[in-house]
Amino acid sequence: MPLWFFPALLGLCAVTSVLSGIWLLLHLQAVASLFAGRADIVPAPTRPKASRKSVILALILFNAGWIAAIAIWLLVMEGAANQVVQAGT
Repeated sequence: MPLWFFPALLGLCAVTSVLSGIWLLLHLQAVASLFAGRADIVPAPTRPKASRKSVILALILFNAGWIAAIAIWLLVMEGAANQVVQAGT
């Protein structure tokens, strides 16, 4: 495995999480309507511009991105990634 693989994968996870987080912030009305009735969240009276499926997909991408980034970071910090990179050369 090349040396640039883990930093590139970490960057891809970070970009995925940031972009989906920005999308969620831009569509807060759709997020509020998804969680309406829970934790005192009240959506606006108008209809949201994003569908429920797209909000759920963005939430999944956001959470998968930061969880994968932490998992990759822990893998690199414990040294298991060093063995994988050295085995590939």
